[in-house]
Amino acid sequence: MTKPLWQLLLEDPSDLTCDECFAIMEFYTDLLVQAGFDLFPQILEHLERCPSCEAQYRETLHHLMQAD
Repeated sequence: MTKPLWQLLLEDPSDLTCDECFAIMEFYTDLLVQAGFDLFPQILEHLERCPSCEAQYRETLHHLMQAD
């Protein structure tokens, strides 16, 4: 991945690759735990279209929730 995180979040969700989605998954999940689901609609849109990223998101979220 060569793009910075902020640039990925500004891109069209249909241009987001699985690798890019995974690269920001943990950061995004941590934000969701802290701030709710209104952040970064691009990621939510990708998760709706990509079962593997959605599964990784759920697993990451589960681990973060158990860490508290």
